[in-house]
Amino acid sequence: MDRRSFLTRTGLATAGLTTAAMITAAGPAVAAGPALLKPPMLRAGDKVGVLDLSTAVYDPAVADRVTAVIEALGLVPVLSPHLLDRSRAFKAAVQERLSDLHGFVADPSIRGVFCARGGYGISEIVDRVDYDLIRRNPKVFLGFSDPTLLHLAIARRAGLVTFHGRMPGLAKFTPYSLEALRRAVCAPEPVGTLRNPEEGNPLRPVYPLRTIAPGQAGGRLVGGNLSMIMAAMGTPWEIDTRGAILMFEDVDEAPYAIARMLWTLRHAGKLWAAAGIVVGACAGCDKPSDASPYGLNEVFDLVLGDLGIPVFSGLALGHTDDTLTVPLGVQAHLDATARTLTVLESGVAA
Repeated sequence: MDRRSFLTRTGLATAGLTTAAMITAAGPAVAAGPALLKPPMLRAGDKVGVLDLSTAVYDPAVADRVTAVIEALGLVPVLSPHLLDRSRAFKAAVQERLSDLHGFVADPSIRGVFCARGGYGISEIVDRVDYDLIRRNPKVFLGFSDPTLLHLAIARRAGLVTFHGRMPGLAKFTPYSLEALRRAVCAPEPVGTLRNPEEGNPLRPVYPLRTIAPGQAGGRLVGGNLSMIMAAMGTPWEIDTRGAILMFEDVDEAPYAIARMLWTLRHAGKLWAAAGIVVGACAGCDKPSDASPYGLNEVFDLVLGDLGIPVFSGLALGHTDDTLTVPLGVQAHLDATARTLTVLESGVAA
């Protein structure tokens, strides 16, 4: 069913939906970016540079965590010069992060670039990154949360497929997360249907899947952390959702805050323009608040349920103990009725 038919059948069209609103529903004009480019697949023995572009890391134990994950993939970790030794002076810290990033991208011996962690900080450097350098030297780039802003900017400015997945410096890294990462960046085949971890108690699953609006859709995968998607609005790296499968997640945001962000994306035409939506498990986001009577699932139903596109929630994306790794920019198929997201295209070049 097309969107206009949906509006008519639900009565929204006859209830006074204006021409201006119909235009907004189609999404704002967005300039096309560069042609899609895939990084080479990571192979056993490849060197992977690990850096910190977000909240500063000073704990030496992070180096051990990073090494364990990278070596478990059969790869060789290379820690950036400032991973554990970033200046506390703003200008110096900006230059150090840019130097670490550009150095890894330009170094032909480095085959992948992984963020050690997220937090805050990419907003300080995103406008200074050399995206032409990134396009000339395509490499696997991994991160989630704060790095969502860099995923968006790389997509818009360099056209490179990047990877939304668990970062090796985090305190928790399960075998499930490791295998998801391996499938995405170390194998030539598409990752296929994304599946949550096996549940110990199916009557009370840790990651419950729920259909918000039934149906199927196809399109390229875009998205990441909801707060960072909002941080990009009005910038040159604003998300382009036209005909895309939008995926998002967040952490420790009250339901009313999630609602406010989603309403903004809806008013901006970003939700209307999408072909379908996948809501990741939003850890710590269903805490009660006096600001609004609606819980998290009610928010999703209210804001996403009447868009006329398929929507489901509950995939282990982002700030969950178990984390899927998803290539951004490739084609995928969403079946909200069956609650599945299938990645149809490999994110790497064999």
